[in-house]
Amino acid sequence: MAKRRLRKSKSEETLNRNVLISSIRPRISLSMRDASGSDPEPHFHSGLELRGRMNEPIRDVHDVTFSLWVDREYQVGPNRPAYVGYITQIRPEVGVIAGCRPEEFEYLWSLALSGQLTHAYVHFTKPRYSSASVVSMAFSNEPEE
Repeated sequence: MAKRRLRKSKSEETLNRNVLISSIRPRISLSMRDASGSDPEPHFHSGLELRGRMNEPIRDVHDVTFSLWVDREYQVGPNRPAYVGYITQIRPEVGVIAGCRPEEFEYLWSLALSGQLTHAYVHFTKPRYSSASVVSMAFSNEPEE
């Protein structure tokens, strides 16, 4: 009797977590591109590091760090489905990275510095080999329902 093969689902299993933000670290770096050249150009990089604790663990890990930055050349790439960010590690803490368009980053920056950024929500694909794709993220002063 021939073995029957199960067909893999084309849609990946997704998970979501609410996060209580415990600390915020704003960061701006300034440098010069081609400082010794004939046409030096100032370079500015703004970023936020948000640390928090998830309501449910991912592989027994509750702590999470979001690293967000301004991406002035933000574009949706050719890969489908498209994602807003990535989980780059699971241990010792879950690491989430994402670039933001300047307008959205400015709003996120103002929420963080005014003390209104207290909760996050992240929806992501099931982690495989300690990484995953982030389908959506939300940041606010209240938990997502």
